[in-house]
Amino acid sequence: MAKAANEPAQRDEHHHSPLGAMVWRVFSLGSTLVATRLATTLASKSWKLATGKSVPLRGDYDNAKTRDVVAFTALSGMIMAGTKVAAERKAAEYYRQSTGYLPSALEHRWLMTRRERRAHRKLVKAMTKAERATKDLTS
Repeated sequence: MAKAANEPAQRDEHHHSPLGAMVWRVFSLGSTLVATRLATTLASKSWKLATGKSVPLRGDYDNAKTRDVVAFTALSGMIMAGTKVAAERKAAEYYRQSTGYLPSALEHRWLMTRRERRAHRKLVKAMTKAERATKDLTS
């Protein structure tokens, strides 16, 4: 039976292992490093192509204009954010294809909002209290 597209994925705790978490950390770190390198190169080449000048350096007060430094910083920041998101998504997609599920770090972040996590903790606490009370009554 196919699951609806807007239906959230069910977490299956028995699939996740400490090794999977470590593998995801390596994937995440690797994708961030690749994205950083790619973004730096892309920003530098884009700046050179658009302006015909070399990349303005922070602290080079004699040659670099403040507006150029600010513009380059904005450009490189946008490129960095975009490449990091794209790289992490590709790493998550590869991880999902390899294992059949998302890494636990991403599942928890995507499935519940802060309010839902708080409500879940309250519910678990109340259920535990009720189980203890029931156990005390039957004993």
